Amino acid sequence: MTTSTKNQGPVTTAIPQRTGFQAIPTRIRDTRDSQVPPLVVEPMAEQQKAAIVASLGELSTKLAEIHRTTAEAYMSQGLYEQSLPHIEAAATFASGEVEYQMQLGFVRYVTGDDVGSINAFNAGLAIDSNNAEGWFNLAMVLFGQSHFAEAEDCFRRASEIEPSDSQTWNNRGVCLWKLQRVADAKICFQKALQLDPNDQDAAFNVQSLSR
Repeated sequence: MTTSTKNQGPVTTAIPQRTGFQAIPTRIRDTRDSQVPPLVVEPMAEQQKAAIVASLGELSTKLAEIHRTTAEAYMSQGLYEQSLPHIEAAATFASGEVEYQMQLGFVRYVTGDDVGSINAFNAGLAIDSNNAEGWFNLAMVLFGQSHFAEAEDCFRRASEIEPSDSQTWNNRGVCLWKLQRVADAKICFQKALQLDPNDQDAAFNVQSLSR
């Protein structure tokens, strides 16, 4: 008994084509050869461009939210190193959002990257120069690097925006004390204590300068 087999040619799987955009090539062509024209991007109508830009904006916002949520999940477990790339991605996708820059500055600070932290806080302040928390955080990092004059200036800016924050006044006083401006430092400590009579740091500092 003879069995016959049906010869079949090689089977290929078709790659589905996306619609709406020109496909990105995956194989390099030798564009140095003048006989081979380079890839030509087909012109797009202005209305279609606007729709695509809007879609990309919405996508960036969603991606930023996803990465921030992931970063928060890691931070809730104290895994700051693991959260860092996600909050960096969030700040990249939503570069105009002050909150993301503030969070990025915080995570970079707790992971030991003072320079990166300063850059993030400065980026946030470039978006909103009236952000008292941004000035306060920037001052804290600068103080930790012993840049007392710069830190005092940032605390001053923060106190001008939120004059009722006792911690800002106390920390500004510490900077002034470090700069040997004792009289000015005492005024700041007294202001902090006036705003919050229970501020133990301010109370201790006032007593220390009164001795």
